Amino acid sequence: MDRREYRTVRMAMDSRYRNLLLVSILPVMLAAKLMVAYLLPPKYFYDNNRILGMANGDARTEAWGGSYEVAAGLFRSVNVLGLTGMVEWSLLLGVPLTFVTLALVLRADAPDTLQLLFTLASVGLLNIYIFTIGKDVIQFMFFLAVYLVIAMPFGGPTLKIVLAAAILMGESRVFRPYYVLIAVLVIAVYVTLTLFRSRRALHAGSVAMIIVLMVAEIWLILAVASRVMPAEYQQVMTLRSGYGSVMEGNADSSTFIANRVSGEGLPTFMLNYVINAVRMMVPVELAMRGAYYLPFFVFQTMVTVYLVNLLRQINRINDPALTLALCVFLGYALASFIFEPDFGSWTRHEAATFPILHLLVLNHFQRIPLTAEERMLKRGVA
Repeated sequence: MDRREYRTVRMAMDSRYRNLLLVSILPVMLAAKLMVAYLLPPKYFYDNNRILGMANGDARTEAWGGSYEVAAGLFRSVNVLGLTGMVEWSLLLGVPLTFVTLALVLRADAPDTLQLLFTLASVGLLNIYIFTIGKDVIQFMFFLAVYLVIAMPFGGPTLKIVLAAAILMGESRVFRPYYVLIAVLVIAVYVTLTLFRSRRALHAGSVAMIIVLMVAEIWLILAVASRVMPAEYQQVMTLRSGYGSVMEGNADSSTFIANRVSGEGLPTFMLNYVINAVRMMVPVELAMRGAYYLPFFVFQTMVTVYLVNLLRQINRINDPALTLALCVFLGYALASFIFEPDFGSWTRHEAATFPILHLLVLNHFQRIPLTAEERMLKRGVA
């Protein structure tokens, strides 16, 4: 295949997949909303129903504080239409935010077959769990703000990563306090990846070294916190053991991530941290729970494969937006390995990072040829 033929075939395939994405997103949204309205039981919207009840002033709903109170107050203040039901909120938020999602993916590189399937699966997850009344849609908006910073046409990478961290720091002040750790880790990961981007060649050992350094950053942050913020440090040390007492009645309790190693102290905590990180990134135990959980297993496995694939090519990535998105997502994941109580929450919260996550997936580094046409283009110009 000569260069002209290659360009012709590539442009035709890109156009075809973009059009397929364009015509598929709205039907996927509709199918997801029908599932919310008619198929999925209320137990899958445990947090959402609590916030809905608090926003409606329902005396039967026990009012919780913290991020629940913030979310309920926000939805109460913007509810000028007098919405009272889950489906109403799901439609009101789902339709415009699906068009926002469509605008994001159309700005990215055209997908291949696997990227197309991943994007449509993400749209389905967003419209079931995220684009409705709840905390996760607020998280989505913060990550959308981070995306706008990364995508802005002015400013260097260092300025943009600082602004992105500032947005996440702001979220920690008004919504989820643990996002302060994500903000710190975003900067730490940026420094780490900058060191490896300068290398001419990377190999499997380089990826392992990046991972080791990121885990070491977690250890260092916690070691410092034990000295300067002992109360907060102790809270983190006992966080996961305390989740069990608040999971009763929650559908996610069946996928609770309990520590595998008993004991106290930072060394035991870090051992459990590494074990739980592997469990969350490759959730084999989730797949073993039954067919219902297989889509979530496949989704998470694809995210992990895409992440590792980018890390092993970090020195070849010349798109600053992609590098910054990788730093933000890794910072988010590193903190989530500490704070996420169960696989259900992990999947939902991860889907809410879609404004950043889609940048990691929809690019030419992530094209995995499945069809004969894709394999032909992978071979390139003869």
